[in-house]
Amino acid sequence: MLLAATAARAFDFRAPAPTGQYLYYTVIAGTANVKVVNPNWDERTPPTGTLQIPATVDNEGTSYNVTEIDARAFQNCDALTAVTVPEGVTTIGMLAFAFCSALESVELPDGLARIGLGAFSDCAFYTNAANWQDDGILYLNHYAIRAQRSHTGTLTVAEGTVGTADGAFENCNQLERIVLPTTLTMIGGTAFQNCLSMDTLELLSTAPPTLGTNAFQAIEDFTVLVPCHSGSTYSAASGWSDRNIVEHCEQPVGITPAESTAVAITAVDGGIAIDGTEGRLFTVSDLMGRRIAESRGGFVALPCHGVYVVGSEGRSIKIVY
Repeated sequence: MLLAATAARAFDFRAPAPTGQYLYYTVIAGTANVKVVNPNWDERTPPTGTLQIPATVDNEGTSYNVTEIDARAFQNCDALTAVTVPEGVTTIGMLAFAFCSALESVELPDGLARIGLGAFSDCAFYTNAANWQDDGILYLNHYAIRAQRSHTGTLTVAEGTVGTADGAFENCNQLERIVLPTTLTMIGGTAFQNCLSMDTLELLSTAPPTLGTNAFQAIEDFTVLVPCHSGSTYSAASGWSDRNIVEHCEQPVGITPAESTAVAITAVDGGIAIDGTEGRLFTVSDLMGRRIAESRGGFVALPCHGVYVVGSEGRSIKIVY
């Protein structure tokens, strides 16, 4: 009976939510889990007002865990004003709440493994400029949903952010550097697609975040900057192993040419400062070997953020600016 119902209706059963609206579910094969689906709302009464999606749901004596919200599950439900997604849901599909023109409030659980592309596009929360933070990012709870495409230069994602939606920075093609916080554990699919100017992705977490499909699609030749002593961990992690990973160690760092004391090199606003040189000549080059500057000490202006090689008397180190 279940298979016949599924074939005819594209859902397995319906049940009332705690807030009274009827929701529709399909059973995830081989599990006691279900996902909320779109039953074709044009033919049924769509949910309105405040909706609380249940963490568990019963049908014919069997209890199921609600773990997914399917693609387009609530698309165009334009009388929906608030939604609470329960703990236990790990996936919100593509366009799940898109074009819900009255949806002003969304509560998301911890532990989401994926927020699909455009999951909240053009809902009321998304289109309200007041909900976009000063850094130009739309956050929902602890997740970065979307960054404005007009960003230039460096973008720093707020500390406390645990994940990014699919396509969160897609087509931000004027960004040169993106800094991700210590709290980040998940990066969505196509997250940085077409960020064609990005030369540095800086991660402050020592543990590599999980990477969604095609997170770096269409971009090449960028540096992945990671905390000191975490390079080997990143290099061994899925999706990170073929990247140009450079450890960002605390400054100052030192070069010790023959018969000299350590030279202090520190990152400062606009470049680096080289102190303790005793008049020796230092060269600064990029990772392609192109000489950027020469200095006998003091301030050295650098053209952009990135990784540089500072050398003197046959010794050199990488310095991150």
